[in-house]
Amino acid sequence: MGEQGGEVSTSVRDPGGKGGSLHPGLGGRKWLAAFGALLAASFLGDLAVGPTRALLPVYAEAVLARSPGFTSMMLSAQLVFTAIAAFTGGALVDALGNKRVLLLGSTGLPLLGLVFLIHSPAAVVLLWVYAGFATNLGGVGRQTYVMATVPPRFLATATAINFTVLNMGGAIGNLVAGTIVDGSGFGAMGTGAVAVALVALVATAAFVPEVGTARARMGSRQAFSGYSEVLRRPGMALLTFMRLFATAYWAVATFLFPLLIYRVAGVASAAAYYSTVSLLFASACQLAAGWILDRLGCGRPTVVLTVLLGAIAMATSLFTDSLAGLYLCGVLGAGIAWGLATSTPSLISELTPRAEHGRAMGLTQIATSGGMLLGTLLAGWLVDSSAGLPFLAVGIANLAAVVLAVRLLGPLAARQQHPETSPATSDLA
Repeated sequence: MGEQGGEVSTSVRDPGGKGGSLHPGLGGRKWLAAFGALLAASFLGDLAVGPTRALLPVYAEAVLARSPGFTSMMLSAQLVFTAIAAFTGGALVDALGNKRVLLLGSTGLPLLGLVFLIHSPAAVVLLWVYAGFATNLGGVGRQTYVMATVPPRFLATATAINFTVLNMGGAIGNLVAGTIVDGSGFGAMGTGAVAVALVALVATAAFVPEVGTARARMGSRQAFSGYSEVLRRPGMALLTFMRLFATAYWAVATFLFPLLIYRVAGVASAAAYYSTVSLLFASACQLAAGWILDRLGCGRPTVVLTVLLGAIAMATSLFTDSLAGLYLCGVLGAGIAWGLATSTPSLISELTPRAEHGRAMGLTQIATSGGMLLGTLLAGWLVDSSAGLPFLAVGIANLAAVVLAVRLLGPLAARQQHPETSPATSDLA
């Protein structure tokens, strides 16, 4: 198994000789350069495709003359392939490395812009589904790249910075896209998105370095067959299903907030501007969450954020006819949801050894895809009956996520009491 990867570890070893690692990726300050290159490429990627996600429901209704049900089914089909990508990407990260998976994922970025240049519903569905598959591969690669590069004591903050850069790219992209769509139409916006996405793809290939791992990589067959072992790790099943329920809210929010704001305000730019404001606020929340998680641990902050997510979902159900209410609830919900997402890599690092980080991230991404699928279907089915009903449903569903988050405190406390058995430090080459 050690020869299949054909790589030499570049970990900085513990000078005390106890088998620990200062961090699993690059030595000295080289990790800062690698992390910075990743951030730059990620910023360009979300600058290009952030507006495409926010404006897809508006484009489908205004240009393709399709109902929200069409968009819901299209997003649901994409999410099925996104789940497949999470399974595939998690195993490929452990077998091939983060950089290769990240690069594969970047091939989907230009296609998201291309969607707005064609008027065939069938072609739009095909492009959107493949792009979802590819970009989710990239998402698994990106998050595990951060885990492999950044010292553990900075992991939550680095995760927050990574997400913040993505959000900043999306926020600026939405701000520019709103003006372009109102002035020149969706076609001009799509052309710009394709151009910037191609730059992001080239930047990823040229400037994001390959990062060595603390262990030799395993063969692909072993990586794909090892998911059940990862899921049996104490706490991993709880984390996986917690993400399933918690992400259902974000699916409803992503689908319905831009659409409901467009219906209330009557202009597409209102939806784009909402996305900009919500992403800026989410960026601040992520940075605060990362700072807290690195200093207080992941357990209790995760419980608090999960409770708040359910509360904001239920509150939103009361304000679906109010532009101010939609903006306020949407912005607060984005901050809470992204703050909660910041904890996932740190929780994985606590619960699994480094050789399993790819598959552990893959499992949480599969659960995320399942939650997105559930929430998207729910939103499409219920929004025309009652705009508040989908939010009420996911608010109730998040009661289960709260229970799972509380139960996760047990395995995390056990790791703190017996750090010598923590899988994050005991399974190094």
